Amino acid sequence: MLVLLVGFAFWLSPRLGGLIDLGKESIETTITTLSFDSLGTDGYELNYPDLSGEPHLVELRETYQLDTLIGSASSSLEQVLAVQSWVQSRWEHDGDNSAGTSDAIAILRAAEQGQRFRCVEYSVVTSACLASLGFRVRGLGLMTRDIAEVRSGGGHAVNEVYLPDLKRWAFLDPQYNVMVLRDGAPLNAVQFQHAIAHGIPVELVGPSGAISTEDYLSWVGPYLYYFYVSLDRQSISIWDRVVGNKKQLTLYPIGADRPATFQGLIRWNNTHYTHAVRDLYPVVEDQIR
Repeated sequence: MLVLLVGFAFWLSPRLGGLIDLGKESIETTITTLSFDSLGTDGYELNYPDLSGEPHLVELRETYQLDTLIGSASSSLEQVLAVQSWVQSRWEHDGDNSAGTSDAIAILRAAEQGQRFRCVEYSVVTSACLASLGFRVRGLGLMTRDIAEVRSGGGHAVNEVYLPDLKRWAFLDPQYNVMVLRDGAPLNAVQFQHAIAHGIPVELVGPSGAISTEDYLSWVGPYLYYFYVSLDRQSISIWDRVVGNKKQLTLYPIGADRPATFQGLIRWNNTHYTHAVRDLYPVVEDQIR
């Protein structure tokens, strides 16, 4: 029985939660051209209703007077940037400190006490703030090509928000307070990767000043390889890991491997896979703010 338990533990987490020091130290930084399918399946539950009336989001909006952040903005793009800028200013980045919660108010209150957090917390709080104001927004996980081989640094958490007046999804990186434009129009994550890989000029708007455009493109480019989102805002428990319940959707390039683990820490068995960009970007019912 002990042998079976140990074997199962290694299957679920080859590095036993980080106790075993296996894997590469650094990610592969090469940025490659990716290919995807044009036709989707339309079989995934990517629904993005208006959540602004949910009690915890009402409390968030009222506690931090978030309506005042967007009052003078003339477009949804300006509103989103105002909210993201506010969140990015709440704390300084610390890639090793997890808040241990997805409650935006709890994270903001901890930040007020001097705590610093990861990209994950920037994504969580920005998503909650935008959702409280009626935006259709989601967390977007990014992973490098060698996510299963590195010990750390293989993933990054960002957001995508639907801009109703432009009828398009826009990439946001709250850690750096970045939105990406090409010819004045915001890009989604896949379009952003295409631009980087093909050397197409883009404009970063709202950057914090902590990193130059050139350095940011070089830094974020390798993470734009695997793209994953939650299905219908579902969370993943240990039991889900054990039985492999599919609660995410991962877009991966044609010819790429399906990662076996996330940095060897957890088995990556809770996701549907697709090569179709259309599957990742559902049509959102128009609702002009």
